[in-house]
Amino acid sequence: MSNLKGYKTYWRFLGQCAECGHCTQTCESLQAADMTLGEIAKALIACDRASETPKDLTKELYKNQNLTQAVRGCFICKACQNVCFANNNVAELIYAAREDFQSAGLIPRSAWSSVMVDQEWDIFTAYRAIYGIGYPDLTRHIASDYGDAQTDCDVAFFPGCSLAAYAPELTREVFATVEQLGGKTTMIDHCCGSPLKSAGFYDRATALLDVIADEVEQSGAKQVVCVCPGCRNAMQETLQRRGMDVEAVNLTRFLMEHGYHPKKDLSGLNLFISKSCQDRDGTYLDETREILGVDAEDAPAVFEGCCGAGGAVSAFNYEESGAQTQRKLEEVPDGGTVVTMCPTCTYTYAFSLISAPRNVDNKNYLELIFENQFDWDTVSYQLNSMWSGEYGQWLAEVFA
Repeated sequence: MSNLKGYKTYWRFLGQCAECGHCTQTCESLQAADMTLGEIAKALIACDRASETPKDLTKELYKNQNLTQAVRGCFICKACQNVCFANNNVAELIYAAREDFQSAGLIPRSAWSSVMVDQEWDIFTAYRAIYGIGYPDLTRHIASDYGDAQTDCDVAFFPGCSLAAYAPELTREVFATVEQLGGKTTMIDHCCGSPLKSAGFYDRATALLDVIADEVEQSGAKQVVCVCPGCRNAMQETLQRRGMDVEAVNLTRFLMEHGYHPKKDLSGLNLFISKSCQDRDGTYLDETREILGVDAEDAPAVFEGCCGAGGAVSAFNYEESGAQTQRKLEEVPDGGTVVTMCPTCTYTYAFSLISAPRNVDNKNYLELIFENQFDWDTVSYQLNSMWSGEYGQWLAEVFA
């Protein structure tokens, strides 16, 4: 009997992999590990075969540092999948491996304690609590001081954790626009669970998405409007798995279908759109260009993989995570504006530019089509000061 939870996944992947090496050529993490994706699966199976007990498996996995690099150094950006002739599902492989590494105790608590987004407290909910950010008046499908739970909503708005925490005024502006265009709206005030999957808690991420699906069902909404491509993909997969007659759409598409026009004049801006890792076929990229009113010549895409935030690589190799962010920003010329689809990408670029300033502006697409903006200098100050202020000890205990 296998000690690996993902045993069948690894065998299936290995059977589909030709080990052509194209994945390694496109990924610096695989190059550092000197492995192909198929060799990751093969190494995991080999560790299992050399083990009689879970304790033995932990020792075998720990000994293989190349395997650790390949599994924990993966940004899950799917750049390797894009060049795979068999279109093998790299995310399935890495998430399964992360689960087995988590079960073996090889992902330290410090790597995930602040992003347990299915618990009461994570970095986002703590930030919001400390600085008084909340949306009980907008979460209409849940009973609160603002009224009973409402089940006749038309739309469920899903802003995602970064937007809801770090740009409350922008969140409210977008919500108001969605309601004006699409009818009675409620807010889904949760994370999509991506940090859980990266930390090796795939089952918990699935359970969280099921909670969200339950809330969507309770609200009566037939459409879930997502700001981030990753949130949209996760929600659509969940809704389909549950057999629900509800569609998840990206906000860009929703706005265009309802005739929305940006509130700002974008002429004169030198825009470079940072293609999301979750946008394999370029659909979201095309939608972003369209809502901004620019074509590929006026707003070329920045393609170099992940922004640096994916796969929780920063908790494993902070230097490599930062280097990946710089690689992507280096594609933007002096005086250009990098435009992100995902608020977490916006966050990542913002903090990189704060620590290493250069003549590049950084905007989420929302900031170019709505009035309100992110204030990253204030967010940075507040994130740092909340650890040293009156809540510092409490945070240290919660995330210890």
